[in-house]
Amino acid sequence: MTQYIARRLIALIPVMLGVSLVVFMLIRLIPGDPVIVMLGERARPEDIERVREEMGFNRPIYVQYAEWMGRIMRGDLGTSIINRTEVMDELKYRLSATIEMIVAGMIIGVIIGVSIGIISALRRNSWIDLTATFGALIGVSMPIYWLALILIYALAVNRQILPPSARLDANLNVTRHTG
Repeated sequence: MTQYIARRLIALIPVMLGVSLVVFMLIRLIPGDPVIVMLGERARPEDIERVREEMGFNRPIYVQYAEWMGRIMRGDLGTSIINRTEVMDELKYRLSATIEMIVAGMIIGVIIGVSIGIISALRRNSWIDLTATFGALIGVSMPIYWLALILIYALAVNRQILPPSARLDANLNVTRHTG
């Protein structure tokens, strides 16, 4: 078993290098110039050239890849062109909301799933069991992004129970309009 795991880990190295190379090349194939996106359409040519030099876009592609890979290995994901903040800081900021959604979804899913499973087991071949089986089949078959769009439409647009996007801060002071 240890040899199997070791072989799989060793085989992972060229796969990860290949994936990183594909990702790097796909980023380079995106139309447009990132320097012009950063500076704007009206930027002076000397400013564009200066930023290209600072960011290393005027170096050969293999040098750019080696430097990019070195930064990735050190955990330096660079600076966002849009927000001009560190990408790692952006990820850390959004990680808490992601973990919160995962935990909430798991808790709700386990509670509902176990409850429906118990009821289905107690009432085998009843309409409750068939409905639960059908619902589980639909749930497993439906792509998660499609389910998310349906839930956003149903709960945020039609019923206006939830906000369509964003998240409320836990420290938000809500003004009460009732007793």
